[in-house]
Amino acid sequence: MITARRNGRPTLSGIWQTYRLKISGTMSLLILERMLGVAVPFILGVAINDLIVGQFGGVWLLVALEIVVLLIGTGRRLYDTRVYAGIYTDIADSTAQRLDIDVSRRAARLGLARELVDFFEWELPELVAALIGICGALAMLVYLLPTIGGLSIIAGLMVALIFAISRGRMFSLNKLLNNELERQVTMLASERDFSRRRHLSRLARWRIHLSDLEATNFAITELLLSALIIVAVVITVRAGLSVGEVFAILTYLLSAAENLIVLPWTYQQSIRAREIGGRIAAN
Repeated sequence: MITARRNGRPTLSGIWQTYRLKISGTMSLLILERMLGVAVPFILGVAINDLIVGQFGGVWLLVALEIVVLLIGTGRRLYDTRVYAGIYTDIADSTAQRLDIDVSRRAARLGLARELVDFFEWELPELVAALIGICGALAMLVYLLPTIGGLSIIAGLMVALIFAISRGRMFSLNKLLNNELERQVTMLASERDFSRRRHLSRLARWRIHLSDLEATNFAITELLLSALIIVAVVITVRAGLSVGEVFAILTYLLSAAENLIVLPWTYQQSIRAREIGGRIAAN
């Protein structure tokens, strides 16, 4: 059962401290998988250039790299399932045994505890993978064509600023949503139709506000990245590079854009998990 808890209650830091070796194992495999994945477009570009001149060295290197990535990715996913199933069993059992809160809140916290574990199993890997993908792609873009690399870094910093500005609003909305979730069992058991309706309306309201904020961040990010891709295509084609280099640059650019688009959702989930951990620890 989980022991590293503040005030005897599971938190993000408590889960990490108790299961840090297992979680570090899954994160290490993820980081290795993603770092090797960053090399794929570059090696693919080498393979294209080799094939143009009738050579196959780059092709065999690409095959070997893809096999290694496949083996590491499969092993990580098999390991993840077993690790996080055990972690949730411990946390859920600990939460269900708490007698200092009513049944309604205990039921709600079982769901919130599931979200904490899901954060480590799904959202955190997505966030780490996206950051590795972005940093790796930017590094390769700077190496292959510094102009495009510099523009990409500027775009990435602007996206980071958008997230920083919206952080406080995200946390407040998640707090309001979780407040209402903790009252769910009581409200649904109420004989008063008005109380139930008001509860469900509040849940819908906070979820809509969160979705609207995420959609706004997505729209601004997409506009920035679309402008970057259009400018980058023109600069890259005019730079007089080989076919393989052009392919690698555009692939890294699209990879960075794809990972930046993932960030609004994973960032929102990380803020939600932090609020849930603090809530469970505080009362």
